[in-house]
Order: sequence, then C-alpha cells, then structure tokens
Amino acid sequence: MVLEDITGKTVLAIDVFAHSIKALVNHLMDALETRGIGVKSSDIQWVLTVPAIWTDNSKQFMRKSAEKAGIHNDHLLISLEPEAASILCQYLPTETLCGVESGFTMSKVGTKYMIVDLGGGTVDITVHEKMAGGCLKEISRATGGDCGGTSVDVEIIQLLKRIFGTPLIDSMKREQPEAFLDLIREFEVVKRTITPLKDKKINLAIPYNTLDSLCKQHLKKDLSSTLSSSPYANCITLKGDKMRIDAFLVKTLFDKTIKDILSLIQEILTRKESESVTLLLLVGGFAACSLIQAEIREAFLTRRVIVP
Repeated sequence: MVLEDITGKTVLAIDVFAHSIKALVNHLMDALETRGIGVKSSDIQWVLTVPAIWTDNSKQFMRKSAEKAGIHNDHLLISLEPEAASILCQYLPTETLCGVESGFTMSKVGTKYMIVDLGGGTVDITVHEKMAGGCLKEISRATGGDCGGTSVDVEIIQLLKRIFGTPLIDSMKREQPEAFLDLIREFEVVKRTITPLKDKKINLAIPYNTLDSLCKQHLKKDLSSTLSSSPYANCITLKGDKMRIDAFLVKTLFDKTIKDILSLIQEILTRKESESVTLLLLVGGFAACSLIQAEIREAFLTRRVIVP
C-alpha cells in the first residue's frame, strides 16, 4: 500500500507509519531521559490505539508498522480508540468533565454510556456498561464512519476551488505545498474556535503573496479582484493578509459532517441494547469543537452530553 502527498509523490504506507511511531517513541524516551528517569524502551508496554472500524488486516498493518519502528511484538498492545477513552474517563475527576454536576461519577456500577470518539479521519462509537470489579462490558458493537474533522477540510478545499478554480488550487498544492498547508492549518484554528453563537466575520490568515501571484498567473487578475468577482463576494472580503469570512458560510462547511455524525449516533441509540443509554461521552480532538458539541446536545435533548 502506498500513500500520496499533496504534490503527488508516493511512498510506502508502512514507512510513513513506522517513522511516525518511531518519532513518538523517541519523543517519550528523550523526555524520560531529561527527567532523569532510567527507563528503557524494552521496559515499556506500548499501547497503540486504532479506530474501532478498522479491520483485522488494518490492525495487523499497525502492528507490523510498530515492529518496524523498533517495538517488539511482546511489548505491544493494540487497543480500540473508544475503549481506551472509556477506560481513561473512569479515572477522571468530576471537575474535568464538561457537562456534569458535582458528585457525578463515571465509575458507578450499572452505568451505561456511549463513547463518541470524534477523531480526525473517523468517528468511532461504542456503548459500554460499568460492571463490578472495575470491568467494562461492550453492550453495542463498535460502529463508525469517515466523518471526522478532516471531512470538514474536504469542504474547505471545495470552497477554495469554487473561489479560485481547481487548476489554481491544484497548482498551489504541487508548487507551493508549504503555503497550502499553512492555509489548511489556519482553517484548523477556525474549526476549533467557531461557536454556535458566532455571527460576525471570521479572520483567516492567508499566504497573501502566494495567492496573489497564483491569481495573476492563472486568472489574470489580482487576489482582491478575484475575491470581489467570486460567487462569495458578499461573504468574503480581504483585509491586509487576512480573508474575512461570514460565520454563516463557515458553519455551512460543517453541515454534512454534522449530519453524518448525528445519523451514526441515532442509528446506535435505536438498537435495542442501547435504548437505556442516557450518557454520551464525546472524546477525541474534534470533540473540542463547540459547534459539534452544541449540535449533538440539541439533537439528543433527553441525553446528557459530557466532554472530558
């Protein structure tokens, strides 16, 4: 299996995963050494988490990647992401949980709750019941879909193509990949900070010189003229090196992703074994988006939504 970067260059997927895992291992070992903690890599039980919807072949691929990164198979455990999050939340103090009242505890025997793991690429959902002795029982099989945070990125790129044209954006990805990635990273900040109540324009830092040059090259006009003649002229303006975008337009980029997430949750809640679930636990990086939190709370008013 090969992966392709934004310029079209390909590389073996296992090499990318192995280098990424190795970087994490080195980061931890360097931190331990800095703190004077005499621990060797072989002393550690390594746990790699994977999406719940991954197949056995995908999990085996992750295991082989870890082995290539130097982690011996005997010291490696592959865990499902929602299960790992569920275990962690058993030990979190109440004050770190958003959406709960004083005295609430995740560790009460008989508690049934849904873990909604909102990651970058995928959303993974499972339902657990707290059992005696600190055990967890899975009462609904793991389900998921490709509607994580990167699905909003897809909508963002489509918006850029509607404004500047596909050839210009593709050219930017090939010839100016750093500028393109900087633009996507700026959208990442917007994704984390946009709120349901936001109704003013959102400032987005852009690689002005790069975009202006590409507009002149491909469209024969400068960046300012391109924006003022685009279908979004009433929603997007230019101020210095920033694009100012109406909050309403930005929120529409989340519509499909939100719809898909709500459908996944609803599908599981309609299962017989999940009917008594009253708690929804939102974890993962995308769970930090208050817009996503608000939509889930509004859609499931009879359930309590908790964000660690």
